[in-house]
Order: sequence, then C-alpha cells, then structure tokens
Amino acid sequence: MEKPPQQFPLRGFEKNRIEALIDGIFAVALTLLVLDIKLPEGITYTTNEALWNRLVGLERHFVIYAISFVVIGIYWVAHHVQFHYVRYTDRRLIWINMLFLLLISFLPFATDLVGDHEDLILPVEIYGVTLLLLSGLNFLHLRYLTRHPHLATRELNSVAVKLLKRRMALFTLVPLLSMILAFYSTRGALLAYLLIVTAHFLPGHIDEYRATHAVDPAAVDREST
Repeated sequence: MEKPPQQFPLRGFEKNRIEALIDGIFAVALTLLVLDIKLPEGITYTTNEALWNRLVGLERHFVIYAISFVVIGIYWVAHHVQFHYVRYTDRRLIWINMLFLLLISFLPFATDLVGDHEDLILPVEIYGVTLLLLSGLNFLHLRYLTRHPHLATRELNSVAVKLLKRRMALFTLVPLLSMILAFYSTRGALLAYLLIVTAHFLPGHIDEYRATHAVDPAAVDREST
C-alpha cells in the first residue's frame, strides 16, 4: 500500500531580500532630501553677512528638509515594526511593499515642490496625499497578513492587529489636518507635521504589548519543521 505524499507546511519566500531593498530605498530617499537645499550656481559670496542672509533665505527649505527627514524616518520605523510580524512573503505581499517604496522614493520630489512653492496649496496637498497613500498601503499590508496567516508570525494576533491599526490611524489624521490647514496657511500646514513627531515618540501600546507577549522564534521554527 502506497504511503500518502508527505505534507509540508505552507510557507512563502524568505523576507531578507525585500527587507534589504526596503532599507536601501529609505536610505536613498533620506539622502535625496538634502539636494533641495542649494545655493544659486555661479554666485560666490564675499562676506559672511551676504552668505548668512542667503542661508536665512533658505529657512523654509531647511524646515521642510528636517520635517520630511523625520517623517520618512517615522514611516521606516513603522514599517520596521510591522515587518516584525512578517515571517514569509509571497508575490502579492512583495508588490504591496514595492508600491510602498514607489511612494517613499517620490517623497523627495514632493518635498522639493513644497520647498520651492511657499504660497501654493497644491504642493502641500500632493505631499499630504502621498502620506495618506503610504498609510493606506500599511493598512493593506496588515490586512493581507491577517488574511494569509501562514505568512505571519504567531505574535500577530487580534490584539496586535488592533494596536497597529490604532497607530496607523493616528498617523493618517495628521496629513489630513495639514491638507485642511493649507487653505489657511501653508506654513501652518507644515508645522502640523510636528504632531506626528510628538505622537511617534510617545510610548506606544504596540511596543509595550510586544515586550510582554514575545514569542521565541526558535521555538516557532522547530514547530514548523
């Protein structure tokens, strides 16, 4: 009598390559931001006062550079936390992350638009929509994991999902607020992003939950073999 074929646990691709690509794109995006801060070509300043006045004139560019650097850093941290719950990937999950990277690589251009057009509302709206789409892809990423549990770690339970969604919702509200404020003050619209910085550095419930409900990855690997 023939033995039934051996059943292997369902799994996907290893996640190390997509993680390396994600970190690389974030690093490039963060580096490109500084290229928007530039002095006019062909002009040499002969006095400290003249150079200082020109640097002061770039104040808006310095502000939006700092804000975007921190915002991209926050999205990297959020993605890093979310990827903690990814055990394997598949083609669809990879492409969700590729779309996420598409928007991350677009942010330096959106930042340049905001820096060069101080009195225009449209650049602020483009910047805000980009961040909203990033948050939407984070929701899609999490939803896909919950619908395909063989790709997720055992730590991704209903409580972790709820805490992750709550934090995503908070980061979604700030771009919306900025887009509304832009109709009254483009400077106020930029300063609104200080709220996302404050919210990020407040103690996160998801971090506390992870610390108290950690699962030994070695034990999980032994169970799946």
